[in-house]
Amino acid sequence: MAFNDIISRAENGQAIEIPTDKAAAIVQETYAQSAVLNQARKVTIPSKSYVVPVLATLPDAYWVNGDTGLKQTTKVTWEGATLTAEPLAVLVPVPDDFAQDTTIDIFAHLKPLLAEAFGRKLDNAALFGINKPASWSDSVYQNAVAAGNWLDVGQNPSPGQTGESDLAQDVSAMGLKLAEDGFNMNGVVTEPGFFWRVAGQRTIDGHPIFTPNAGERTQSLYGLNFFEQRNGAWKPGVRLLGGDWDKAIVGIRQDITFTVHTDGVIADDDGKVVFSAMQSDSKILRAVMRVGFAVANPVTNQATVKSSRSPFVVLSDEGTAGS
Repeated sequence: MAFNDIISRAENGQAIEIPTDKAAAIVQETYAQSAVLNQARKVTIPSKSYVVPVLATLPDAYWVNGDTGLKQTTKVTWEGATLTAEPLAVLVPVPDDFAQDTTIDIFAHLKPLLAEAFGRKLDNAALFGINKPASWSDSVYQNAVAAGNWLDVGQNPSPGQTGESDLAQDVSAMGLKLAEDGFNMNGVVTEPGFFWRVAGQRTIDGHPIFTPNAGERTQSLYGLNFFEQRNGAWKPGVRLLGGDWDKAIVGIRQDITFTVHTDGVIADDDGKVVFSAMQSDSKILRAVMRVGFAVANPVTNQATVKSSRSPFVVLSDEGTAGS
């Protein structure tokens, strides 16, 4: 655990120090967004724990035998998908002298970077179960693999490129896999660069397999909501996560909140104070978010056994699913 990280002159060099004759310019890449917050269903939860009802059994109907036959009964049952809000937080100490002597607004630049870091943590936990809070359900990846909903890339050779997979066929096979479980694949989250893998494929006649419309790159893939992950939250070997993303539920108890403290202290696990904002003439930027996550897995007409169905499916390199 880190309790003594601090922004300092020594680590940042001269690039953001006192202005010289030429104005300093900082070029930053566009902040990556969270795949989960883009694709999943978001709900505001009123307390730490909130239960979303999920259909567990389906009703039936019966033919009546004759004019005076007895009508039978049926029932419907629900189970709960529990969203438990867990805190995600970080502190950033910034010395006053350093902040005053830079050519940029340190705190204004820190906030979007911290928001990206929060998104990375959320995506790793919700998509792959990496450092997932114990109170959360299985991740999207874990839920799919446990139900056997995974496919190896390369099962459909491309006629135009010997030895390479027809990724369009792979995506189609994923949709079929979900249809067999009674779900409709309405979106995909992909590895970085997946769009260009598909765009570069050709038929045996040299025609593109996939021809996107103008502006389609970050919006759809074959009519599916398409999100190419770029914030660093990804599992090696996985190419694509597809599914009915309404069944991935993010519960927001508290959105990212930023506060600046001038007289706070930072202590380690043993209670020892390792930093004092007042004594060190510094400010501490605090970022906090409270969020829960759950995968809802309702019963369908095609799959009544919960353990063998999932609203998600994984496309990965051979031998990597479940590892």
